[in-house]
Amino acid sequence: MVFSSFLTSVLLLSGSIVEAGLVHRQTQTTKPSKFLFIFGDSYTSTGFNVSNSPQPSVSNPLGNGGYPGTRTSGGDGWVDVIMKNNSRPGTVVYNFAVVGDPVNATLVQPTVALPTPIADYRDQMRAFTSAIGSASSNKIGWNATNSLFISYFGINDVSIQVAAGRNTSTGQKVLLPDLVDYFNIFGDQYKLGVRKFVLILVPPFFRAPVYSYGNSTSAPDVKNLTIWFNSQVKSRAASFRSQYPLANLSIADPTPYFNAVLDNPARYGAPNSTCLSYPAGQPCLWHDFAHPGIAIQRTFGQAMSTGLKSLGF
Repeated sequence: MVFSSFLTSVLLLSGSIVEAGLVHRQTQTTKPSKFLFIFGDSYTSTGFNVSNSPQPSVSNPLGNGGYPGTRTSGGDGWVDVIMKNNSRPGTVVYNFAVVGDPVNATLVQPTVALPTPIADYRDQMRAFTSAIGSASSNKIGWNATNSLFISYFGINDVSIQVAAGRNTSTGQKVLLPDLVDYFNIFGDQYKLGVRKFVLILVPPFFRAPVYSYGNSTSAPDVKNLTIWFNSQVKSRAASFRSQYPLANLSIADPTPYFNAVLDNPARYGAPNSTCLSYPAGQPCLWHDFAHPGIAIQRTFGQAMSTGLKSLGF
């Protein structure tokens, strides 16, 4: 099932953005009935740490991290939106996303020396297996039926190629092993008992301020690598379904929702699509040099919420 095939109708044609509001809280003490396990980078992170308290619960579905905490939108991110204003009683979220993470920090071959080594999807999975464990041995109650694993990677993988001075062709050669490992991780998750997956494609982040809103000399390579990366994910997803026929793997494409906002800034209260609002994340559509602001995150979050409901979550 491909999200983009049935989410198009939820584009906010009126341009209105509903305030996400406060986290829905229940006073009774109950065990979670559904689990969302989310992995990704700064476009997804809510600052949650599986080693800290409080852990996700029915009364506090996102657990620790605070609000807005370390979110890179200035306010609501798409994860906040799917858990606010859209009643999901009994659902909890374990969001392992970490700012700056690619799929595989070694395979993407960064050339810039960083003050601390960057982590990656495999590090997030190590945190998951250490703290939570497989469907057959975990203590929180997740299983193949009541859980959904969502992965949103590729932004850093692509941007690292351009930052390293690689063009579309040389970047593709570096990213091929990275993509192989991406789907190897899904295979590892399957062995842990995961059966329901959602893969989010790379959005059109070549339109971000860091690339002069799509007009820099490097923007075409970012755009081309993004299109290529997404096509690889879709083709490899088809192969994954064939290899694991019991897996239910869906693809969510954020591109139409990003473009709907960026192409119609006035509808979303922005003066144009070429400004940023730091630290508020609004009224401009970009929060900072690389991250979408609140309007984009909410629009995509509302689309994701509709899609997840169609999957039973």
